[in-house]
Amino acid sequence: MRHAILLAMLEMKETFRAKWYQLYVLTVATMISIFFYFGLAESRALGFTGLGRLLLTLIQISIIVLPIFTMMTTVRTLVGDREAGVWEYNLSVPVKLSSFYWGRGLGRFLSLFLPLALGMIAAGVVTMIKGYPVPWTVIFLYTGFIGGNLLFFTGIAFLLSVLSKTQEMALGLGFILWLAFEAMIDALLLGLLLKQRVLAEIILGAAFLNPLQSFRMAAIGLFDPELTVLGPIAYTIIEKIGLNNLLAWAILWPSFAGFGLMALGYFIFKKKDLI
Repeated sequence: MRHAILLAMLEMKETFRAKWYQLYVLTVATMISIFFYFGLAESRALGFTGLGRLLLTLIQISIIVLPIFTMMTTVRTLVGDREAGVWEYNLSVPVKLSSFYWGRGLGRFLSLFLPLALGMIAAGVVTMIKGYPVPWTVIFLYTGFIGGNLLFFTGIAFLLSVLSKTQEMALGLGFILWLAFEAMIDALLLGLLLKQRVLAEIILGAAFLNPLQSFRMAAIGLFDPELTVLGPIAYTIIEKIGLNNLLAWAILWPSFAGFGLMALGYFIFKKKDLI
């Protein structure tokens, strides 16, 4: 465990020095700052706190941008070392393969998660200093939604990085998987399934097994407990699942699935020929 933590810290330090990561942090900070400014401006004009609007907008953007960014930057972690010719050197470090694999996975996850989490908490603190009410429960739930989905796509990326022989193959597979998940979050797709008289259990299964769709439904549910924006399927979700169960599922399912995918990647990693 100590070696894994040390490797995670090393991975984070290397990531912090990367140009793409500095651009990522700058983009996140700018995006939250802009949304925060317009949110408070809206509060002063219309008389209600704009932080909730800020979080809802941020979540909707995160559903589209964050998964593909995570996949494209993480999927090259292991296969990139092999192609760069530093694979043997990295594996010669006197630590266990488990520490090497899980340490790098933890470091990459924290590198992507911390800027978003700290940015959202900072927005809440500034809002509180300005004298506006802060929905801390909503902020922490949204942070959990983001963390669960980041863990899910980090797990997929590490699995693809282990399986792929080249970076181009890993990037291509990651992009295809991202398109597949994004195609399943549209409410029109659920409406089409209903129109074709598909069983409600199948519709709910397709929706809840897709972490992005669960993410979207849970985020909407915090502002619209009836989920009216989803159409007729909303009544089935509220009746059969319940809002509290939906919120818990949106955090727990992606987290467990992501950990499982990373564990599968580690099992293949330690069994295959690493040379």
